Amino acid sequence: MSHGREQPGGPPGPSWEYGPICSLVYQLDKPIGASFGDVEFYQDLLAGTSGEILEPAVGTGRILIPLLQAGLRVRGFDTSPSMLAICRDNCAAHGLSPVLFEADMVTFREPAAFAAIVVPTGSFALVTGRERAARALRNFRKSLLPGGRLIVDVEPLEPPTGPGPLNHWWHGEDLLTLSSAPAANPQEGVQTTWLRYERWRDGRLVETELQNFSLQRYDLDGFAALLREAGFTAVTVHADYQAGLSPTPDSQVWTLEATA
Repeated sequence: MSHGREQPGGPPGPSWEYGPICSLVYQLDKPIGASFGDVEFYQDLLAGTSGEILEPAVGTGRILIPLLQAGLRVRGFDTSPSMLAICRDNCAAHGLSPVLFEADMVTFREPAAFAAIVVPTGSFALVTGRERAARALRNFRKSLLPGGRLIVDVEPLEPPTGPGPLNHWWHGEDLLTLSSAPAANPQEGVQTTWLRYERWRDGRLVETELQNFSLQRYDLDGFAALLREAGFTAVTVHADYQAGLSPTPDSQVWTLEATA
């Protein structure tokens, strides 16, 4: 796993790449077929889309595979080679062979190529910094056909919490564990957590990955303003993976649908 990008004159910056253990934990914790209501929501929202769809930050394919099985044409990319390897294996296991490639949400652009771009599961929060987020949204708009849709999840800012419990998963004879603790001196609007992934065998630690995991949080009006600044129009908000449900202070996730 990459622990950050070297920055001149300072330590590595935060990283959101997923390494081999982290990617495997994600696969075990959220396997293909698992849904929080989001899989069905996106299937319904994208039904009838005749052009090609792009899923940035595709991960292991938990959303991608059901969309492909519904007859939609979807491409996916991710910054993590480990995630893409698992995604390819999952697709092959389901008899699917979509185009999958390595790319970054901030810099990717393919002009007028897609009828829809979908960023589910709150993945856009991995783009930290307002300017980087604005650049990503501008590139998304340019990658859409006229009238194309960007559909993106945004999760509200959560109050700080202490260290989390030690989570664990079995993978064959290996025990995988995940521990977490909030980072000190958090940036405003950014939630940063230290995540420690470990692989144990016969009671001995054989491999570990440490991740400085940062998520950018927004208020609803602020993110809608970013979309409009990027050139999107007709912004619609759906709450908690229910089409047409208006957001409330208790909403856990907002899905914004914007037209290019």
